Amino acid sequence: MIKVSQFVKQVPEVARALLPPPLQGFRVALMPWLSQSWYGDKYLHYELVKLPPRMGENRFELGLHFESKNRALNSALLLGFEGYLCEIRDELGENWHAELWDRGWTKVYTTIDYTVLDEAMLEQVAAQMAKTIRTLEPLFHYVYYSAQKRSA
Repeated sequence: MIKVSQFVKQVPEVARALLPPPLQGFRVALMPWLSQSWYGDKYLHYELVKLPPRMGENRFELGLHFESKNRALNSALLLGFEGYLCEIRDELGENWHAELWDRGWTKVYTTIDYTVLDEAMLEQVAAQMAKTIRTLEPLFHYVYYSAQKRSA
């Protein structure tokens, strides 16, 4: 059994090894219940977070979060990703959503239910994170460029 704090710490590192070299260079910030992984702007990051019990027992969220202080940019990124949600679902699964969140933040995400946090679950979530990054990161660059033009 792995503690949540260790699980969220280990997932990005296991995922890193599953990525091609150009995508392995992300940075990571940790809290006991979440990890954030990013390439350029820390406020535009991949996040794995243990959801509180009110949002479902034994559930994580995995997603690409847009938490810039620039609300217009966050909204433009959300709008851009909404336009590709069918393609994202085709690649990553039907349970992916794009939505406005809190404080003007937005996100593209899925939830992951679990029974026990063990090595098998670690490998499964790390593989899902790596596939998420491989799928969303190229799209992010395209959408980000377009979003900057719209939010300027």
